Amino acid sequence: MSETRCQFRKKMKIMILGVGNILMKDEGAGVRVIEYMKNLNLPKEVELMDGGTSTALLFPYFTEVDHLIVIDAVKGKMPPGSVYRLKPEDLLLSEEDLISVHNLGLIDALYMAAQIGKQPKTVTIFGIEPKEIDWGMDLSPEIKALLPRIVKLVLQEINRLL
Repeated sequence: MSETRCQFRKKMKIMILGVGNILMKDEGAGVRVIEYMKNLNLPKEVELMDGGTSTALLFPYFTEVDHLIVIDAVKGKMPPGSVYRLKPEDLLLSEEDLISVHNLGLIDALYMAAQIGKQPKTVTIFGIEPKEIDWGMDLSPEIKALLPRIVKLVLQEINRLL
């Protein structure tokens, strides 16, 4: 009698995480990208998540994904609307170079996932240099006009991963 083996391959899962505070104009750019992408027909392997401002609390979700793409407002001393492609280790800067208040929570959550051996295989961060961080629900016109470009970069990253 021959033995038959069934092998199940885990489906790849990609999480697109937008973080930021939508009450602080361009600080909410990452969340606004997620809202924009909700209208797109994305592959079934892709999950969109509005992470708000509590990235450290997202640790359990990070343990369930293969690839993580993060979008956030990032102050990196470039002109407003500049887009950065970063890795988590790029966020470990000196205190005076800290570029996003959410990065520490993100690093902590990724560290916790790594401690139990369930961190994402890849983490890509798209940072958007904000123009205005002040009270208000709307993005500045310059950053709002940038959303299609950011979405295109995220879609290119998804295609690269699939």
